[in-house]
Amino acid sequence: MNKIKTLIVDDEVLARDKLSFFLNEEKDFEIVGQCPNGLEALKLLDQSYPDLLFLDIQMPEMDGMELLRNIDVQKIPCIILVTAYDDYAIKAFEYHALDYLLKPFDRERFLITIKRIKEQMLLYSQGGYNTQLLSYLKESLPNQKYIEKVVVKDGGKIFFVKTKDIEWVESAGNYLKLHVGKTIHMIRETMNAFEKKLNPQEFVRIHRSSLINIDAIHNLETWGNTEFIITLNSGDKVQSGRSYYSSIRQKLEL
Repeated sequence: MNKIKTLIVDDEVLARDKLSFFLNEEKDFEIVGQCPNGLEALKLLDQSYPDLLFLDIQMPEMDGMELLRNIDVQKIPCIILVTAYDDYAIKAFEYHALDYLLKPFDRERFLITIKRIKEQMLLYSQGGYNTQLLSYLKESLPNQKYIEKVVVKDGGKIFFVKTKDIEWVESAGNYLKLHVGKTIHMIRETMNAFEKKLNPQEFVRIHRSSLINIDAIHNLETWGNTEFIITLNSGDKVQSGRSYYSSIRQKLEL
């Protein structure tokens, strides 16, 4: 079976090594090259185009944005921009980038990107992408079923809370606070594990310690250059984290 041919372009050796390490643990991917700058990448891309490009933005000689201006991005099904600066988030999507990895990212965030890449490859099948690879990816992507209610135990009572009624979720040590209007329910769960159970079309992570129901948003206010103050229908106000700024804008189509 053909693997997803991947090119890594980053001037930092440690960054290239980290991406290589993570990718080598994924059996569907094959690293076909690593370049320290845009000029070397441009020479390689003159010969052939990979399926996937991990591209740093700030590099000497030719940066990531200049490289994208000099190649046919339509020939690359997936472009993932990687940078330590979130100021480039909006520009990333102007160049049809599928995702945006903000350094330093961890394996958990990387795996979210991997899932998006596989999904994008399936969409690309309409353009006649390798059918053998697509068939394999269809099998490797699980049919995700998201929870519609949460079982909450309070003393001797058991409550069934519908996820659509949860306005936002807040971390509290080893527990989570489920805010349902002005009522708060406590469950023993980690934020990362609970987020995976929720429909990403209905909920958005806005901070490492909080996520919100999109339908519960009353309004947003910008706070500084990279944060939001989000007012919910209940009147609760929740502040987003800087590292989630670009993903919030993308999810809410701001």
